[in-house]
Amino acid sequence: MHLDRVTIETRAHSILKEVAGQIIATAGLGIIRGPVGIGKSFALETIRRDLEANGDRVLFLTSSPEVEGSIGSFARAMLAPYGISGGVASSAVESLADLILSGSPFRGFGERILVIIDEGQGLKTNILEMLRGLWDRGDAARLGDTFAPAFGLLLVGNDSFFNKGGRTKKAEFRPLMSRVTHDLELPRPDRAEYADLARCLLPEAEDLRPMLEAFGHDSGNLRAVAKAHRQAVALAGNGPLTAEHLRRAIMFCGGRK
Repeated sequence: MHLDRVTIETRAHSILKEVAGQIIATAGLGIIRGPVGIGKSFALETIRRDLEANGDRVLFLTSSPEVEGSIGSFARAMLAPYGISGGVASSAVESLADLILSGSPFRGFGERILVIIDEGQGLKTNILEMLRGLWDRGDAARLGDTFAPAFGLLLVGNDSFFNKGGRTKKAEFRPLMSRVTHDLELPRPDRAEYADLARCLLPEAEDLRPMLEAFGHDSGNLRAVAKAHRQAVALAGNGPLTAEHLRRAIMFCGGRK
């Protein structure tokens, strides 16, 4: 995870990297949930760069309210980085199908394709069903046709992803869930990760690290640690960072008074 110009290894990153590798290799379908602020988005960006450097293609979209319920808007947003306008919803979906079903993952050579949707907790049923339908077009490859096209699909969201809405809502997800090959919940950072981040952020202030580490453990996410550090640096101005600066910054960020 990258925060405030430092990079640390996290369990969440390791899990996402392993799962993404398996999904692109097998044209699988993964759903990954995790708490906010643990580095999911940065990990996904890093994974995308690594896969593309290996010759694979990764279509990446961070979902938003503007696209999460409109099939046309969603498909056009996926196509935009490739200079494809898409047109009306049905045309956009077929253009997207042409793009993501252009790889043959089981052929042993050539391009493999992975679709990653981040912030997927807001995706509406119509979008999920559209994605399921496109993914199903790769079944011939998954059933043994080496030269048939297929793609891997990785949906990533927060703790509420596929965990809300009651029995009726979950029933709407059943067709998609029946295809899922990877269904995981990412762990919150452990004490070692908070300690590692505190050490990177405060390389010359060993006496202050326990305060930052404790705040991270209390808040439950790494992003809060980085935010408190930024606040403390701002409070210190051109002077040295002190325990009082850090205490006030943690308080401003909702930590212990």
